[in-house]
Amino acid sequence: MPHRLLAYLLPAALLLAAPAVAQSPEPTAPPRGASFPKLPETAFQATTSSTLLPATPGVRYQYQLVHLYDDEQIYLAPAWRGQTVLKPVKVKSGLFTYENTLGELDGLLMTTLNELAADGWELLEIQNSAQPTSATQQVETSLRFNDPQRPIQTGTTSISTLTQTRYLFRKAR
Repeated sequence: MPHRLLAYLLPAALLLAAPAVAQSPEPTAPPRGASFPKLPETAFQATTSSTLLPATPGVRYQYQLVHLYDDEQIYLAPAWRGQTVLKPVKVKSGLFTYENTLGELDGLLMTTLNELAADGWELLEIQNSAQPTSATQQVETSLRFNDPQRPIQTGTTSISTLTQTRYLFRKAR
């Protein structure tokens, strides 16, 4: 008799438990948002601007180029006063060595431009260029306080660029 009772109760218990399991809230992973749209072609085009001064015919000049490369170092071509590269001084702090670039590179550039002007060099051209090099896209998900089943997704795109500024000087021979 106990086996017969168990045979009737077991299927009934399974039938009653199935709808209860289907109605219980399951923790589900929040759905990912739509993927980022493709970046437009204009996002990776280089931009260049130049400022030219008028040329005077019949005068022979020598030229000096000062090239600020990506806010890291300054190149001089040809060598000026025996220097071809100007860099910020490396600072050692504890175990780490780093370049102190906050303002020092600007100071080196301004000192060089002022010394060239004092030596009689005339500024002929300033050329600025920016070339995008890479893009990083990131999606961040945060849960809403009132409905955690519908998260807030925020997408960001950051573009890294290589910037260059060239100063061209001339001096009459």
